[in-house]
Parts: sequence; structure tokens; C-alpha cells
Amino acid sequence: MALPQPPKLLYQTTLQRRPYFRRALLSLLGLLTGLIALYTVHEADAQGTLPAGLWLPGILVALIFTLFFALRFLIQFIRWLTSRDENLRLYNKGIVWQRGAETLQYGWQSIRTFREGRRAVILTLKDGEKLHFNRKYGDLARIAAIIRPYAARVTGVYMARAIREEKPVKIHSKVVVWPGGVEINNHEIPWALLEVRLINRKLTFYRRSESGKFQQVQAFDIQSVDNVGGFLELALSTIKNHQRERYGV
Repeated sequence: MALPQPPKLLYQTTLQRRPYFRRALLSLLGLLTGLIALYTVHEADAQGTLPAGLWLPGILVALIFTLFFALRFLIQFIRWLTSRDENLRLYNKGIVWQRGAETLQYGWQSIRTFREGRRAVILTLKDGEKLHFNRKYGDLARIAAIIRPYAARVTGVYMARAIREEKPVKIHSKVVVWPGGVEINNHEIPWALLEVRLINRKLTFYRRSESGKFQQVQAFDIQSVDNVGGFLELALSTIKNHQRERYGV
């Protein structure tokens, strides 16, 4: 009997609060320097030691310098207050996410929807919880590439089950998958006349015309579509079953 294999680590990234605090301190020093510069210009003008015509430029430069570091200090200090130390690990069996003193674990089977946005990878779980992975966690393309096959397998099974139970599945505000085909903008295309392709991050739908040629109906950027991988697995197998002559089955 084969022993169970330990989880395989696929990706790991660590985020720390400390850099925000260090940047806030450096910004505070810049802020104090700006205030000292404002005071120095004012005093020099009051004592008559400032050359004529330099008061306004000096005040403007010192003021801009002070405001810049005041804003930078505020941003970094708020980030330090609101952030937590984090460690994100992706395994072949799921996600382990340490956030401060809290450790969260999610198996791939808990995924309900998966979306590859340009600014974040978003997972919606069966209980409604959403996981957002933005660029602070590293290369989004790499994170998406790791999660994609697991999400496709799980969401493909979920959608296939829903279709067998004759339940529609919405993957986009304008796209609904039905047992008999795919509805796009309230017009259903039967599986027997449908073709689906993923081209340059766009999920593209085609309909077979009377001449037998497939003509494009509409394309959707995958950042606006849920479960692209799972849908493609379902669609390609279903299309093959409904277009046997085309595939030589």
C-alpha cells in the first residue's frame, strides 16, 4: 500500500509590516526637515537677511517638500497600522495563508469560482468567502498559472454537475451555460453549432453558419469571466459529443 505523499510546495511569498514603519520614519525626518526649512526662510525674511525676491520661491520649495513628505508619512503609517505580517503558500493540495497570528487553510475542492483579473486573482469559495491575490503577493501571471489547473478541474466538475441537473451556470453577465448550449446576450447557441476558443486572453465564441463555416459571435476578456478553465473543459467535451462528424467520433 502506497504511503500518502506530503503536500508539494509550488509557490511562497512573505509580506512584512516592518518596511512600512521604516519608510514612515524616513518620511517623518523629511517632514521635519521641511518644517525647519519653512521656519528658516521665514526667520531670514523677518531679520532682513534673505536676498530680495527669494522669499516666495523659498517658501514654495519648502512647502512642496514638506507636503510631499507629510503625505508620504501618512500613507506609510496607515499601511503599517492596517497591514499584518503574511506568508502565502500554494501547495498541490491547496492554500495555506498565515496572516498575523491566524493561519487559514483552503483545499482546492473548496473553490466555486476562479477569475484572472489584470490587477488580482480572485477565488470565491463555496461558503461565499473571497480570496484576493494582488500584485503585492508577487507575479500574478505565475500565481494564476499555478492555481488555474486545480481551479479548472474543480469548477469543471461543478459546472458539469449543474448542467446534468439542468441548472444554468452564469460565467459572465452576458454568458449563461445551459444543458442545450450557451446563451450570449439572451441568444442561445446550441452545442451542435458552437465553437469556443481562448485567444489572447479573450474567450471567443463562434456559431456555425448554414455554409458550415464558424463565424465569431462575441469575445470576452477573461478578467470579466468566471471559471474560464473549467468552462473550456466542459465546453470542449460537450461540443465534441454534439459534433461527432467534425471530430470523427
